[in-house]
Amino acid sequence: MKIGTGAMCAIEAETGKNISEVGTALSDPKAASLTLMRTVFWGALQHRHEGTTIRECDDLIDEIGIQRTGELIGKAFKLAFPKKEGGSRPRKATAV
Repeated sequence: MKIGTGAMCAIEAETGKNISEVGTALSDPKAASLTLMRTVFWGALQHRHEGTTIRECDDLIDEIGIQRTGELIGKAFKLAFPKKEGGSRPRKATAV
């Protein structure tokens, strides 16, 4: 999984929300939805697994579980938006 520019654009296009809104919604149990989680999971898979379908994402989520899916998405978001350390440039985003 990788939430890079391409994934962010795909996720925004699918959800109608900007990536900041998506991240905020996923971190709020009252705003998060399974549909949003699946869409982010799908978008994050496209970099290394281009053409993965929503149905395939459903099967993967069923296999690894919703909690693990959420953990992986959280990790991918942290890698996509690393915190600056001591004013240095952010690291290059890496894949989960």
